[in-house]
Amino acid sequence: MKRLAVVLVLAVLLVSAGCTSIQPQKTISAPSLPAQDAVSSYGSNEYAGSAVTPRSTGGLPTEPLLIKNADLRLEVATLEPALDRVRQVASDQNGTLADLDLRSEAGERRTATATVRVPSDRFETTLSALRQIGEVRSESVRSEDVTEEYVDLRAKQAALSDQLAQYRRILANTSTVEDVIAVQKEIERVQVELDRAEGRLRYLESRTSFSRITLRLEEPAPIAGGSLPSIVEVLGAGFQGFFTVLAGIVVLFLSLLPLVALGVIGWLLYRWFRGRRT
Repeated sequence: MKRLAVVLVLAVLLVSAGCTSIQPQKTISAPSLPAQDAVSSYGSNEYAGSAVTPRSTGGLPTEPLLIKNADLRLEVATLEPALDRVRQVASDQNGTLADLDLRSEAGERRTATATVRVPSDRFETTLSALRQIGEVRSESVRSEDVTEEYVDLRAKQAALSDQLAQYRRILANTSTVEDVIAVQKEIERVQVELDRAEGRLRYLESRTSFSRITLRLEEPAPIAGGSLPSIVEVLGAGFQGFFTVLAGIVVLFLSLLPLVALGVIGWLLYRWFRGRRT
């Protein structure tokens, strides 16, 4: 009987222990962040930490970023072969020839203006090759260092990206319409600034990746009196000169005619008064 009583007591204890282990635990859910608190908490350490401190930006330049431009004026014997050589130089240097402008006016030298775009690392090589095409009349090389601006833009891009991510997280915890509109306006403002920074970065990357050489080719100036005029041109010039002189005489005569008329009238009056006195 004692053994039976002990077994029953153990059984009751096991059953009570099992019921306790399978009883569901009570969980307390954290209160959601109110809309106004979420917007105002952007200035706290929790939200402002990543916005104030820019994240580490990869791909920063290890060498100075330079925008290289050059103006080169050459005198060549004939334009067409010289332009063919310019195209060949641009092609050899993985560049392009653009903005070609040919001008030819009567009695003046023929000229051509073009822009050669080549990778920046081949700028000096291209410029040296172009000098061999003709006789250098003038040359100007300019270089602009945009490294500091590029680094600042990369930091600004990182900071704006962090701000945009924070505002989007805030928007996810915002419930009221007024707060949603307020946060959405901030998102749009930051997005506009971010787009501007990225656009400027793309421009700097393009200008520093490719250099521009503005090339002006000129044929020699025509020699004065190099060709003799024909007999027809001589006769035409002679007749034109004759009629020009004749027209000048007629104009002079018509201009002096009123003065001559006044002189004649004055002389006649003088004779008339003199005759009356005598």
